[in-house]
Amino acid sequence: MSLRNRFRNDDGGATAVEFAIICFPLLLVSLGVVEFGRALNVRNDLAFAADFAVRSVLTDATVSNPDLDSTIRASFTGNSPELLQIDFGTATEAGVSFRTLAIAYPFEFVVPGVSENGMTLSVSRRIPLN
Repeated sequence: MSLRNRFRNDDGGATAVEFAIICFPLLLVSLGVVEFGRALNVRNDLAFAADFAVRSVLTDATVSNPDLDSTIRASFTGNSPELLQIDFGTATEAGVSFRTLAIAYPFEFVVPGVSENGMTLSVSRRIPLN
């Protein structure tokens, strides 16, 4: 058997080549799933903190905004509560007064190259006062 025929029939390294082709997309999908899960977890933490503030207002409608701010930051279990951007307001619709709450958090990706600026996760609530 000539060297050329033996080389053409040799399939000993085919598995390594197939793995090299599949490995990179599989790694990207896996890291994407991890980042998506992290973002959902932080978003759920934001919702929990907002709901905690809503319960505080519903039990005592005269609670001050600085007290609500500290309550939200204390109940946020994410990485950096000092990065929370909290806005309070009031609104009236159809004769019903509301207190509004908006919380935003700048989410940074752990995987490099996904996004340079990250993304902002946010939740908002309207709390009836009447």
